[in-house]
Amino acid sequence: MTDERRAVSISGSGRLSGGTYAGVTISGSGRIEGDLTADVFRISGSGKVEGDLEAKEVRVSGSGKVTGETNAGQITVSGSGTFGGNVDAEEIRSSGACRVEGYLHAKEIKSSGSFRVSESVTGDYVKVTGTLRVGGDVESEIFKSTGLFDIAGLLSADKVEVQLAGLCRAREIGGERIEVRGFTHRFQLLEDLTKALLGKRGGARLETSQIEGDEITLENTQADIVRGKHVEIGPGCRIGAVEYEDTLKVHKDARVETKTKL
Repeated sequence: MTDERRAVSISGSGRLSGGTYAGVTISGSGRIEGDLTADVFRISGSGKVEGDLEAKEVRVSGSGKVTGETNAGQITVSGSGTFGGNVDAEEIRSSGACRVEGYLHAKEIKSSGSFRVSESVTGDYVKVTGTLRVGGDVESEIFKSTGLFDIAGLLSADKVEVQLAGLCRAREIGGERIEVRGFTHRFQLLEDLTKALLGKRGGARLETSQIEGDEITLENTQADIVRGKHVEIGPGCRIGAVEYEDTLKVHKDARVETKTKL
């Protein structure tokens, strides 16, 4: 029995019935009516999938929208991509504007543009150099940020590394090793933009209700409770209570209301 899958290209304006294809390329304006399965799905114009998408590789350099669930090997967004359902991928990279209306699961997630996820995010490696907004939790083995993030739920990772470039938020943060470093001059443009957009709420700092981990190093952090084995509270921190097991260091330019050795 021969493999009848074929590659299809839409270069103007057109519609394509859902199904299984070797590859689908949209370089104009195209609509897929139904579920789509393809090895490669590329959009360099405007594309919409009215159903679920399953592919080994997805690239969006224009405007893309998927109204159902997305299962892909690699997703690259350099224009505008919207996924109306859940996304399950090996790797997702966004340097444009990307939105996932459901949950996002990927082994590797890199955002250097604008990335919004309505529900939770899970992955092995998450790197933020642009902006990340998540309506639920973020869970990964490694979380690195030199951009901006706003996480409505829990940020949980074995290793959390944050280089503040503006206002970053998470409801709670937990991990084995948590390191938050303050603003540096190479992020001045992003800092100025944050202040312009957010007014008084701008500023390079982290805001959270609770931080819990084994080794914690903080700068420019505002938190109600910090709990850990080895804790270092650096300059610019405003902490309500610190609970520590082994060691605690507090910088002279930090403020801690209560300190308790467990």
